Amino acid sequence: MENFFERIDVNASLKEISRLICSKCGIEGYISSQIIEVGYEDFNFIIETNKQKYFIKIFNKNRTNEDCSNYMDRIKLSNSIDINAPKIISFDSIDIEDKNLKFVILECIDGKSFMDLGEIPNETEIKEIIRQMANIHKAKLDSEFIYDTWNITNFTKEFEKKGNTLTEEYYTQFQELSSKLEQVDLSKLPHSFVHGDIISSNVIKDKDEKLWIIDFAVSNYLPRIIDLVVTGYNLCQDPNSRENTIKNLKLIVNEYEKYNKLTDYEKEIMPLFYDIGNAMGILQINYLKQNNDYSEEDEYWLKVSEEGLKFGDKGFWNEVFENDIER
Repeated sequence: MENFFERIDVNASLKEISRLICSKCGIEGYISSQIIEVGYEDFNFIIETNKQKYFIKIFNKNRTNEDCSNYMDRIKLSNSIDINAPKIISFDSIDIEDKNLKFVILECIDGKSFMDLGEIPNETEIKEIIRQMANIHKAKLDSEFIYDTWNITNFTKEFEKKGNTLTEEYYTQFQELSSKLEQVDLSKLPHSFVHGDIISSNVIKDKDEKLWIIDFAVSNYLPRIIDLVVTGYNLCQDPNSRENTIKNLKLIVNEYEKYNKLTDYEKEIMPLFYDIGNAMGILQINYLKQNNDYSEEDEYWLKVSEEGLKFGDKGFWNEVFENDIER
């Protein structure tokens, strides 16, 4: 298991850190705390008290003050629009072992992610996720751009850095995808505020079946189809069924067009972005494996990405859009 404490560079126990945060923020009745192992960068955990639970995010040691500020801008924005997102309770810092740890306390949702449930959203749930996605796209972001190593538009840069970790077959295939991405005119794609990571670990179903979208850490002003594609190849992809995946993608597109009509160019580019999204998962996880930073979560993402990359042929997308698409 990864040593999560390396993310914040302290040797204190989780209990000691939790009690310091409780003391600083006036949280009473501490019972226990538990690390959240899903996620790649920050130090996330839950504090349980005799009244309620709190989600705590301590920012990674490498995050600058500006990074923390940009993150908070995004969380505040998520709290201001018509979606189900955890509310901010406090943003503060504690001093420990000569370190100043900045943290945010968020509402803790009583439920499980689709990843934890081992489920793919059903038709009603996909429609609700798309409703919330469309509302996210209406929001106006007034904050600095955040570089996301997993974002589809950054594939060429990431491939140049990490492509040497791939098999020869993947390297050749990804080189072709990178060349195709360079030919895409991103300025022709409608941009909006996008979440960028509406994946199975970031959508929670609570005890009342209400769906929550969490973790706006990599949200940016980007081509809006990124959200549709990411949700399609991750949250709503069935690695064991091409037919179910097509059905879910068709539903995503048709439902989204009830709110925002997709352009012809968006539909033309979606298949390429879908392939690149899956390729990015394979690229990044192979890189993690080479650096001995590999987890059970990574194994899950790798399987999803490898299966998804097999789906994206012309016939697949003809069924999604029910017309011919030039690949």
